[in-house]
Amino acid sequence: MTDPRPESTPRRDPRPAPRYGEYAPEGWVSPVPDPAPPREGPADVPTLIGKDASTSRPGTAAAPVSTGRRVDRVVTFVLLGLAVYNVVSALVLVPRFSTTLLDTLRRGGYDVSSFSGEADLQRAGTTIAIVSVVVFALMIWWTLRRLRAGKVTFFVPLVAGIVVSVVQLVLVFSIFLADPAFVQAILDSGAG
Repeated sequence: MTDPRPESTPRRDPRPAPRYGEYAPEGWVSPVPDPAPPREGPADVPTLIGKDASTSRPGTAAAPVSTGRRVDRVVTFVLLGLAVYNVVSALVLVPRFSTTLLDTLRRGGYDVSSFSGEADLQRAGTTIAIVSVVVFALMIWWTLRRLRAGKVTFFVPLVAGIVVSVVQLVLVFSIFLADPAFVQAILDSGAG
C-alpha cells in the first residue's frame, strides 16, 4: 500500500504569519509610514467606554464621548420629550379643540359669545394634530440618523417644534382674525 499523503505536500510552518516587514533584514526601514501613531501606556489595555470588557478585543478602543456630544444628546432628548408631549396633547385635544380654546379665552376675561367660526377652529385643531404627527415622524427619522452618525442633532427637534408652533399660530389666528365681530369684541374688552 502507498502512503495517502503525496510527498510533494509542503510542511506547515509552526511560526505565526509575519506582519509587514517583521522578518526584514537588519537595518531595513519600511518605506511605508506607520498609519497609527505610537500609543502612550500599555498597548494591550483597550479603552472601554460603554462596552463590556469580555466583548472588547485588545487593541480596539472606543472613541470617548466628548462633553459637547453629551450636552447635544441631553438637549436632543429633552427636546424630543417636549415633542412627544406636544404631539400627544394635540391628539388628545382634537375632539374638543374649539371648545377648549374658547373656554380658555373666556376664563381670560374675553367675550367669545360673538365668535362664529367654531367649525373652522375645530378643523384647524384636526389639521394641527395631523401636521404635528407628520413633523414628529420626520423629526424622529432625521434625529436618529444624525445620532447614529455622531453629528450634532439638537437643532432637529428644535426646528420641528418651531415649524409646528408657527403652523398652530397661523391657523388659529387666521380663523380668529377672519371674524370681524369677534375681533371688535376682543378690542372692546381689552380697551375697557
